Amino acid sequence: EIEAVTGVQTCALPISAPSQLSLSTLYFLDSHGQIPSKIRNPDYDPIQQSQIDWFTNTSQALRTVREEDDNDDRFHLSLAFLHISLPEFGDRHLSIRNGHRREPTEGPSINSHFYDALVNGGISALGCGHDHVNDFCALLPQQTLQNGDKTPQPSLWLCYGGGSGFGGYCSYGSKRFHRRMRVWELNTSTGSLKTWKRVEYAMDAVDELVLVESGAVVDAPG
Repeated sequence: EIEAVTGVQTCALPISAPSQLSLSTLYFLDSHGQIPSKIRNPDYDPIQQSQIDWFTNTSQALRTVREEDDNDDRFHLSLAFLHISLPEFGDRHLSIRNGHRREPTEGPSINSHFYDALVNGGISALGCGHDHVNDFCALLPQQTLQNGDKTPQPSLWLCYGGGSGFGGYCSYGSKRFHRRMRVWELNTSTGSLKTWKRVEYAMDAVDELVLVESGAVVDAPG
């Protein structure tokens, strides 16, 4: 019996070549909404354990299938998308590599540690919205044991999209903000992931950043 997953429209979208070779997997999860809270106002429902279990089981199953395919010599890059950002987007240790934080992160006060599941599941980047005038990409260093020493290693890019809709606010305080949309470019032949933004009234791409090279997350300079 399969346990029901909390929320709606939680899904994994595989992207394959015409030969059916798996190239990428995009994960979409319901980040719920605002809840009554004595801790924070506004406060939001965290990612639930059933969703974390679903992601862990699904990503492991898809990885097993890829590992069994001897003809799969391409890099496989996976991304995840939520609307409301995880608590890690507001972490004081977060290092912004490009873009800007123009408003405080509004996310759940309870950390259900979905970030850790994403790292363990091999996700290269997590895209979020909700905080309309934030449009940065950032890294939260992880401590990993290497040769007996603990060395900070990048593990998962956290990226805001910026406000793109005409129905949402595009200002914070007295400052106006041009609408923008984040673009992602995956190359599974070279194992690279790039991102940039297209901005209203501008012709050129903005804030291009290399997130992944040869299949590994890179700590790109800001």
